Amino acid sequence: MIPELEPEEFVSFLAELWRERGWQVSRKERADETHFILGKRGDGKRGVIYVFPTASATVTERHLKQFVEFCRKRGVDVAVVATQGAFADGARRVAGQRGVHLLDRSTLENTVEEGGFEDLLRRYTETSGLDAAVERLRALGVPIPDDAVPGGVSDFGSTVTAAAGSVVAAGLAMVGRDDGAGDVDSDGSSGSASRGSGSAGGDGRDAASGSGRLSGVRTLASRSLPAAVVPVVLVIAFVIGATMGPAIGLGGGPVASDGGDPDVSALSTADANATLDVRWNAKSTESLTVNGTTYDAPKEQTFLLVRMNVTNRNESPEQFAESALAVEVAGERYGTQPLDGVTGFPSAGLFEPGETREVWTVFSVPADAESATLLIEDDRRVRFSRDRTVTPEATVRDAAA
Repeated sequence: MIPELEPEEFVSFLAELWRERGWQVSRKERADETHFILGKRGDGKRGVIYVFPTASATVTERHLKQFVEFCRKRGVDVAVVATQGAFADGARRVAGQRGVHLLDRSTLENTVEEGGFEDLLRRYTETSGLDAAVERLRALGVPIPDDAVPGGVSDFGSTVTAAAGSVVAAGLAMVGRDDGAGDVDSDGSSGSASRGSGSAGGDGRDAASGSGRLSGVRTLASRSLPAAVVPVVLVIAFVIGATMGPAIGLGGGPVASDGGDPDVSALSTADANATLDVRWNAKSTESLTVNGTTYDAPKEQTFLLVRMNVTNRNESPEQFAESALAVEVAGERYGTQPLDGVTGFPSAGLFEPGETREVWTVFSVPADAESATLLIEDDRRVRFSRDRTVTPEATVRDAAA
């Protein structure tokens, strides 16, 4: 059996495995922390891997039935469910009846051996605990320079991983979080939405017991950590506080919601090889006021405002075009919503090498939308990461600035 991977690493490994098998893949992280890996092949076949990435997940019969229905509606040719956890007997029965492939770590080991993918697996299993922790923090939007990761400390990676695990466990225990897989949502055309009127004026794992989680923190507290570990653990604690603080009574960033927001996710087109890192956050609102002008959403629609912190990691300029962005709601795609006289994409979305800049855009979506997926419709290698510390607002610099 292959060793347990970090959830994000497990998803990345599956995506790379499919790429090695000739699939063009993209990823979608869902609100319940499961993932879809969407694949296309040159022969026109479409495939989906429904991923439950944690070792504590149990895939149930209900999950399988919902996934089968999803695949039927979307015309999926190859349906796969993967987990580091377990499959309930009912799930295995439905999979056998409906031709769904099931992958756990034992089955994956056979797949790796039969396909000769040992080198690919080694890239993930030989990553140190420190590297995995740092990579996960970067995916969450924490800026950690390469030269800030110390070396030469014995068992540094495993110590950081243990510390991070204890901090995360404590947060989950205090929140009393339920990570059940929930319902399977739809994912992906139509043109852009109509322009808003302007008028002058002014987001399959059972929660473990709290006592068990907190005991991990007590163990951590009694352990002597190398001095170099402490800053990384503090950064992890900061991330947990920022993302989970409001739920457990700690100070946190602003809440990016007006109430009744649709469940918004984003579809990345690249993983570690992304040239553009996009940290984003979103909210829905009936109207926007920008530079003293108020824009109202069209009748029976609502605005979805998305603000993005974009970093060009390429060695040449990259175009991150507003016109290439869309949101998908219930199988329909909506383009960006023009607003008279203002834009959240200065310099036409051109980013110089290494440049980081915040931009924003607006979509008009049905007012009764329950979920929406942010995506990019060109071939840019983009990695989307939701960051709730990014305040979704529409601001325009003064012309004189």
